[in-house]
This record gives sequence, C-alpha cells and structure tokens, in this order.
Amino acid sequence: MKGALGLALAAGLGIVGAVSNWFYLQRLAKNEEKVWFIAIKDGVTLNAGDVLKGEHLQRVGIPRSGVDYLDTVAPQWSAVEAVKGVSVNRPMRGGEILLKQDITGPVLRSLASELQEDEVVRWVPIDAGAVVPEHINPGDWVSFDVPRMGGAVPTPAGTPTGSGSPPPGTLSEIIGPFRVMSLGGRREPQEVWEGKRRTGGSESRIAIVVQLQNGQLEPKAQRLFNALRLASNQGVQVQLHSSRLEKNP
Repeated sequence: MKGALGLALAAGLGIVGAVSNWFYLQRLAKNEEKVWFIAIKDGVTLNAGDVLKGEHLQRVGIPRSGVDYLDTVAPQWSAVEAVKGVSVNRPMRGGEILLKQDITGPVLRSLASELQEDEVVRWVPIDAGAVVPEHINPGDWVSFDVPRMGGAVPTPAGTPTGSGSPPPGTLSEIIGPFRVMSLGGRREPQEVWEGKRRTGGSESRIAIVVQLQNGQLEPKAQRLFNALRLASNQGVQVQLHSSRLEKNP
C-alpha cells in the first residue's frame, strides 16, 4: 500500500513538475528579447515601383532565438527612416517583412514605358534545344540564325551582317543585332531573378526592340520576321554578342 502511495505521489509530483516547467517556458518566451523588423502594414498593398511611406509600415518583433539569419537579409526597425521614400521592386502585401532585396536593384517598369516613340517590341521563338537562355540577360544584344529566303544550292551557312544581303548559295543567314528586353517573363539577370524567388515560366521566346522607319519595321527586322514566317515560326538559334556592343551598329 505504501509502495502504491509512493508511486502515485511521485507521478503527481512529476505532473506538477511538467506543468511548472511549461509555465516557465511560456514566461521565458514572453520575456525573451525580441528583434524588431520592418513589415508592410496589414491591409496595405504595394505594386512594383511604389514608394514606401510611413503609413505603409509597421514593426514586427521576433524572439531572438527565432531570428536565425533574418537579420542579415532584412533591415531592422531602427533603419525605418532610411527606407521611407524608397521604391519597392516587387508587389508586396500586408504582413510581409521587408527584405533588403525588395528595395535594391532596378524597379521593373512596363515594357511599353521603356520604349522610345520609334521603337516596338517583337517576340522571337528560339530553339530550346540549341539555346541556353540562362546565359542571356535583358539588355544583351543578340542576332538570329534563320533560314534564308529564296532557293539556294546547299552550301555552308554564311555570316552576313545586319541589313546586308546574304551571300548567294547559303542555307541560312544571321540577322541582327537586336537588344533583348525579356526572356519569357524574366526581365532581370538570372541570378537576380532566382534570388527573388521569381518564376517566369518558359524562356522559349525572346522579346527584342525593333526600330520603326516611317511607321514600318526596319529592313533587318522585316527580313527576320519574313524568314520566321517562312520557317512556320519554328524556334531559331541565337548568337549572343559581346557586352561591349553598346549600341546598334
């Protein structure tokens, strides 16, 4: 009997100890030092390019034991004045913690807003099996290897320049260069795009800038799209030019 009473007492003390320990942990969590970060206020929605204002922001506290690496990628509340007046470069909603990458780098504007009055954007399908689009970035200059229009005796492909005529007897010609605006939905370098956890889907189409002359496509662009139509808009190979090519030659 005494043994059973002892076991019951020990079990009871164990339960009391566990409960006491739970309350201790709860108090510890409440009393633990917090690190305060900048967050978008509940109910606020921001678009890419919107300027951060005081009324858009609220502070959010995270227990120091749960911060991990967040303090290396997110500005703390003590820096809130420094972020006011800065544009965000992606859409944001209430409750999101502001990250350094959200307020650095270029703001993505619409394609149309980046064009001159005599420029248009056209899309070119590329051969996914022969092109690695990850190595091509918006702002680069590219040319396209397309079938040559008109009959020809099969000979190795030539390398004519942008608006000149290809040598007779060639099967294909290289037309360009053109400035790249986007690859699929990607409008940033690949590492920046991935760093922001963005997904743009397939990059099998390149958006290029084309000049207009008297309301018509410039001659090299006309040749390019005529050749694409001849090839039933099949994907073509791409030639990437040096980054030192700063303007259309």
